[in-house]
Amino acid sequence: MTAERSSLHSAVRAAAGIAFEGGSYGESFVLADVVMDWAPGPREVSLAFGAAGLTVIAPLPGGHYRIVATVAEAPAEPDLAFVRGLLDARVPGQAAVRELVWSSRFRIHHRVADRYRAGRLLLAGDAAHVHSPAGGQGMNTGIQDGHALGRALAAGDLDGYEAARRPVALRVVALTHRMTRVATTRNRALRGVRNTLLPVLARVPALRVRLATELAELNHR
Repeated sequence: MTAERSSLHSAVRAAAGIAFEGGSYGESFVLADVVMDWAPGPREVSLAFGAAGLTVIAPLPGGHYRIVATVAEAPAEPDLAFVRGLLDARVPGQAAVRELVWSSRFRIHHRVADRYRAGRLLLAGDAAHVHSPAGGQGMNTGIQDGHALGRALAAGDLDGYEAARRPVALRVVALTHRMTRVATTRNRALRGVRNTLLPVLARVPALRVRLATELAELNHR
């Protein structure tokens, strides 16, 4: 199954005339679920930074792996040969893809609705904000929107919903935008600085805890 993916569009938001301010990234992204033999094994997520782009390999149950990779211009329908070639070039000798289960090309936007309410209409989740998947915050942010909206409805404080949740969306979008720019930079000097600093910073316990807390959105409860 292949498809060009985008969470940019909301018919309800557009019909309400609510602006969706922000921008887009030039790179396309390949998303693929595969069955493969992977040398690092299934115990942790692997990130490979290279001149051609970022590659993320995440283990799934049953010997499956999810691959997310930035590609200057990915094909509309990434096939088995493309995925194999991608991994051979970016993580040589580590991956032997046996089956392509599912694949897609998608593009990423970073946008936040300029308001969450238009009369009786209230926005939540992707209709209110879209951003890079860096850090895996999209699901948490949408779930928290739903929880906060339920509390606002129960309390009769609908204006308080936007006041509580839109600043969180702005913060998440800003953080994921910075992470994406760092991960996908094509500047050789910046790549060198990134590749040198990241392993050092990753060994600082306080920074690891702070980043994990921010990405889990535990600061927004």
